[in-house]
Amino acid sequence: MVERRIAPMDEIKSLQGKKSKESMEIDKHMIRLLCDCIEDRNPKWKDTVPPSMITTAMISGGALALGIPLPFKRSVAAGADWDFFKPIKAGDTINTTHEFFELQDKSSDKGPRALMVYKSTHTNQKGEVVAVSTNTIMSY
Repeated sequence: MVERRIAPMDEIKSLQGKKSKESMEIDKHMIRLLCDCIEDRNPKWKDTVPPSMITTAMISGGALALGIPLPFKRSVAAGADWDFFKPIKAGDTINTTHEFFELQDKSSDKGPRALMVYKSTHTNQKGEVVAVSTNTIMSY
């Protein structure tokens, strides 16, 4: 498990807009292994990636790769939204840009709490946007 650093809200807020990038090459073997794991033998996945591959492979990459500290000791996933625009095929290289998008102070009489929003844009080797994801972490 990765140890996360705790920092004041103003320090974290100053990191809004910070970005990191990562890439993943897609091959038929990866697709087959994923389909075996999820027991989906549908022939349409022979050359096309099931959407679950990109959500699994890159869902947490942004928060960890950016190294954004937490405002409070605990954290939990608070939701994710995905928009898919183009199919991902064997042979594609998926380039992802993760961005620390926003810090929202949600403290109340029940205690301190903040939402940390990360946005990721996933493009193929042609520069076409294949998916956009927004992931939120609640720190409390």
